Amino acid sequence: MITGVVVGYDGSKKGVQALDWAAGEARARGVPLTVLHAWNVYVGGPVAVPVVDLQALGQETVDEGVEHVRRAAPELSVRGVLARGPAAAELIDAGRSADLIVLGPRGLGGFAGLVLGSVSAQVAAHAACPVVIVRGDLDAGPGRVVVGVDGSAASRSALELAFAEADARGHSVHAVTAWESVPVKDLPPLADEDGMRAAAEARQARLMIPMRERHPGVDVQAEVVTGSPREVLLAAAADARLLVVGSRGLGGFRGLLLGSVSQALVEHASCPVAVVHEPRPDRDG
Repeated sequence: MITGVVVGYDGSKKGVQALDWAAGEARARGVPLTVLHAWNVYVGGPVAVPVVDLQALGQETVDEGVEHVRRAAPELSVRGVLARGPAAAELIDAGRSADLIVLGPRGLGGFAGLVLGSVSAQVAAHAACPVVIVRGDLDAGPGRVVVGVDGSAASRSALELAFAEADARGHSVHAVTAWESVPVKDLPPLADEDGMRAAAEARQARLMIPMRERHPGVDVQAEVVTGSPREVLLAAAADARLLVVGSRGLGGFRGLLLGSVSQALVEHASCPVAVVHEPRPDRDG
């Protein structure tokens, strides 16, 4: 059973960024860090495959990642795990008991035309624990944690993570609700847009009360901003240290584990993005 923070590492430059971010996260949480690399035998069509010892190469990658972390953070408890199987499946399995999974946006196997690698997308969609996709500027020091709030179960979990992250790292929280203007013809009877927006602001304020009580030392800014959720959150996170979003908001379809808004954010945000699912009854522990 893997506990604490798990980082998927493949030896790429983006993988090193993920290592550094994960080490800082494990240090802030006071938990161990596991560097995980998965290797698998290619069983596709007729292609030329170099004759190499894939397991030995994988072990070298794990050892390299562990050594990098130990040099940068000697006080941290870190270990390496080499798994045989599809990378996404191994990481998802690790997420059954881990607190957090950290990944780069696209590793050595990523295609240039894909903004988000298939492994990162699969893990963000299916892992039981929160998943952070490390991208953009990773400057250290105090900053803001931006969190999208829409009242859904997933966004409430995202709010909890955002406050915990801000508290542990000395950041502030910027809670943002996107308000898409409703055409007059689409308003329900006896309703007006100003009243509906005021109700959204009141709901946001109610959701913030227990978070403020649990984390009294965290500076908080909360606002309802007119615009589409994608554009509003991308703009709000332009200079943030972390963007936290629920995997699927109130408008998401049950069959989609990663909603269109969260998918767009993990592909295009200029900072690391944490994707949080609503609590699941099958979560281990």
